[in-house]
Amino acid sequence: MDQSVNHPWAVPALEMPAPVHAEFLGLPFGLLSLLEAVQLIIASCNASYRYVVTPNAYHVVAVHDQPARLLPIYRGAWLSLCDSRILRALARLEGSSLPLVTGSDLVVTLLSALNGLPPAPDRLQLLIVGPQPTAAAALRTAYPHMAFDILPAPSGLAADAEKRLAVARASVERDWDIALLCLGCPTQELIAQQIGELGRGKGVALCVGAAIDFLTGAQVRAPLWLQRLSLEWAYRLARAPRRLWHRYLIESPRIFRIFISRRSARVARG
Repeated sequence: MDQSVNHPWAVPALEMPAPVHAEFLGLPFGLLSLLEAVQLIIASCNASYRYVVTPNAYHVVAVHDQPARLLPIYRGAWLSLCDSRILRALARLEGSSLPLVTGSDLVVTLLSALNGLPPAPDRLQLLIVGPQPTAAAALRTAYPHMAFDILPAPSGLAADAEKRLAVARASVERDWDIALLCLGCPTQELIAQQIGELGRGKGVALCVGAAIDFLTGAQVRAPLWLQRLSLEWAYRLARAPRRLWHRYLIESPRIFRIFISRRSARVARG
């Protein structure tokens, strides 16, 4: 890309230091705003390979359940962004201010930025891992100036290490500057780590769950007023109760027990 063009997203690609993070519930959380995060991702996509995670309450619970397996992955992320109003509210009780950067908002802003970049022979290439090829039509309509490729993913990735490795290898072999891993937690995070282990030289991989499904209409996001009330989870649960009831009614609420336990331990230590 011709970075000499005066454009708000045309930022030189440099080997920048890792963004500043704050610790909360045993995980790092970045202190960048949405626009700062998108700008940094675009600026860094030609640097050495790195990946971005977007932990919410369910992710934090998963990490606490499997610390040996998952904690190194989240700590190895170049950028970790808070994707939960619940986490942000709990952090405030601890006197910390975590910027809210949801995976869905991150993807919408990133794609709009890429679509608006000046045309160039070497424009940034996007790889979207997970959706079926039918998503391409909706994306091309919404972002006609964006260069992207879709890598469909097979079902059963969460329980099949060989399938995950195959997706990671296929991702390494594709030509891209930014990859969106839309595979759910912890599958996408495991694959993001594997891409680096397999020798990917450059690019930024983003673990963003259902973000592309929301964009293409495969899933419907909650109205903004429900999001602001921290009730997006309830909207999603109402639309897919059989698939999501255990996650939202059993697993995710354990975040409060984790928060209280860690807070009590800290108070006991004085």
